[in-house]
Amino acid sequence: MGPISDGIYTALLTPFTAAGEIDEPLFVRLLAFQEAAGVQGVVVAGTTGEGPSLSAPEKVALYELAARTRGQLRIIAGILSCSLPEALYLARNAARIGCDALMVAPPFYYRAPLEGLIAFYRALLEATELPVILYNIPQLTHQPIPTALVEALLPLSNLVGIKDSSGDPASLQAYLGFAPRLKVWVGEEKLLLRNLQGGGAGSISGLANLFPELLVAAFRAFHEGREADGLQQLIDEAADAIDAFPAPANFKYALTQRGLPLSHVRPPLCDLSESEQRALQKAIQPYL
Repeated sequence: MGPISDGIYTALLTPFTAAGEIDEPLFVRLLAFQEAAGVQGVVVAGTTGEGPSLSAPEKVALYELAARTRGQLRIIAGILSCSLPEALYLARNAARIGCDALMVAPPFYYRAPLEGLIAFYRALLEATELPVILYNIPQLTHQPIPTALVEALLPLSNLVGIKDSSGDPASLQAYLGFAPRLKVWVGEEKLLLRNLQGGGAGSISGLANLFPELLVAAFRAFHEGREADGLQQLIDEAADAIDAFPAPANFKYALTQRGLPLSHVRPPLCDLSESEQRALQKAIQPYL
């Protein structure tokens, strides 16, 4: 499909049936919904996609399904693993299948020293020709991506970018210091315009599951020199409305308000209660 360009990418949901199986037909519908909205691509089996709740073979099956039914979307394979052999297995299969890039979180069980993180990422970068995006989400991994790690990996040409989901403007600013050598996407949509103004690439967004058109409109407005502050304000308000409920069950239920079937989360996560569903429906109504 070509290089990973600037733009809006959706951290795609993984729909499950009530029995906990991957709902493949609905997954394909979600891809089509995203393509019609104009996003550049999707991340498969990332955080919003419940990657840690999927087995390695399930992740490979999802990569393959996404690559086969992508339309014009770029497919980024999410790799969230503490195991280097498993990360390498996923990377090899993503390349074989025809994914366009990898997004790789740091190992999230051990508090690894810098030398260990360098060794982990270097082994993966040297084992694949696919572009690699570092994934900073310390509130979940408890292991940030320090700038020293980025500097150590810069000589590896297939390191192409960073997704910063910390929500910390100082962290974002530090990563923007590596632009234009590296592309920087934000996971915190409230920082989209700030990121673009600083030379960043856009957003890899959970909110885009529900409101992809809004994120795409803001990105395009900025790059066309049109006023984007009003769109950023709408993004902020929509994010506050949906984020008041637990993710990713919030997005899965909210998509029923956009005409898509209800899908479930997999334990240990829980679906929204009926009262939460009613409250969410009311909260997001102004943005539908």
